[in-house]
Amino acid sequence: MDEDILLLSKNARQLGIELSQRQLALFDVYKNELLQWNAKTNLISENSSREIITRHFLDSLTALQFIPKPNARIIDIGCGAGFPSLPLKIAQPLLEIYLLETNRKKVSFLKHMIRLLNLPRASVIHDRVENIIRQDSWKEKFDVLISRAAFKLSELLPQGEYFLAAGGKLIALKGPNVDEEVTQCLPTQNQYRISQLIQHDIRSPFLEAQRKIIIAEKTK
Repeated sequence: MDEDILLLSKNARQLGIELSQRQLALFDVYKNELLQWNAKTNLISENSSREIITRHFLDSLTALQFIPKPNARIIDIGCGAGFPSLPLKIAQPLLEIYLLETNRKKVSFLKHMIRLLNLPRASVIHDRVENIIRQDSWKEKFDVLISRAAFKLSELLPQGEYFLAAGGKLIALKGPNVDEEVTQCLPTQNQYRISQLIQHDIRSPFLEAQRKIIIAEKTK
């Protein structure tokens, strides 16, 4: 096992996540495929394996503690190359994940990774969120809506009202400066039935900068 995967194992343990040898092997495959695809397709801006481990895998795993149950049904909005839901799925195999992505090349990569890693209960939706919410097919079908820096909070609130079942959680992975976004959302909480926006500081020595995770809940 290479140095980067050993680093992943060690730092995941600091998050309270114990990864098995099989799970670490899946992360290794994911990392290598991401590097190969990224050489031809712009999936992520970084291209070193160390940055993949810290900026993408471990950053994604910081959200696992906020997922309410091990078999939660999750929709990941604007997931790009699979973050955060694919690392979360590897770490917690019982999760049922749906990856919503508009970019065709990224959709191809996501489908390839699901097949290669042999991940059950994982699906890709190739569409735009504004198209999805015009129909009833996915309305109130999810326990968790998660998004990693793809949308502003003000955009996530109406998405949360549409996708989440009553009592469902909205989880937004953000950088450290989100006070303005949170303030802009406060007057509209009741309108979208999304309440209790709580900021959680994520401070870990292996992350380059402080992160925040915003948790909200759809009212019943």
